[in-house]
Amino acid sequence: MNFTLYEIDKPKRLKKLAGNKVNFFKKPGDIELYHFNEIETDMFHIVYHIKDEYQVGTKRAGNQMRLPFTQFVNCFFFLENNYFLLEEVLEEYQQDVVKHIQRKAGVSIKRKKLENKHFLQVYSALSGFIKKVEYQDKDEEDYYLDSINKEKFEDIVENFILDRLTMSVEDEFVSMYKKGKISVDNSNENYLIKFTRNIVYAIDNCN
Repeated sequence: MNFTLYEIDKPKRLKKLAGNKVNFFKKPGDIELYHFNEIETDMFHIVYHIKDEYQVGTKRAGNQMRLPFTQFVNCFFFLENNYFLLEEVLEEYQQDVVKHIQRKAGVSIKRKKLENKHFLQVYSALSGFIKKVEYQDKDEEDYYLDSINKEKFEDIVENFILDRLTMSVEDEFVSMYKKGKISVDNSNENYLIKFTRNIVYAIDNCN
């Protein structure tokens, strides 16, 4: 599952969202909170559903058919730090969810970009084997390396700008990107909970 990492100024206010669950006795809006649950101490899983529709037609006749559908969006937040994970879907959906949460909870949310120190801290925390690393020099020339050791990785962290890190952790792949994308190559709930939490807490320890 792929996530985008955000920062929140007042994460404890997100607990207010629990009172905004779907009310089936009133007309639903375009965005509704579908699920809210504390899955571990101070770690919460929330799911939004967004109403949208496919538009089918022809160039000459224009739109002829509208097919409604619902997009579900998973999110995780943590009371002990200021980070928020939003499932990567269409950019427009992500923006809609962020705006909705900001309005409902009275918080400020901004996208978090990752620096070299964050990559190094996550690598140290997860103790994974580096499968692939992508980085740039000061002239923005791109480099790619596979299966490198700790010493080589630390040299890259010291002298280049990291774009992507992919590790093998407990026989699964975990990837991080400079723009704030985090990918956990497993949809198993226990695996997601464990590694999303470990990654976020490792990033938080850098600040």
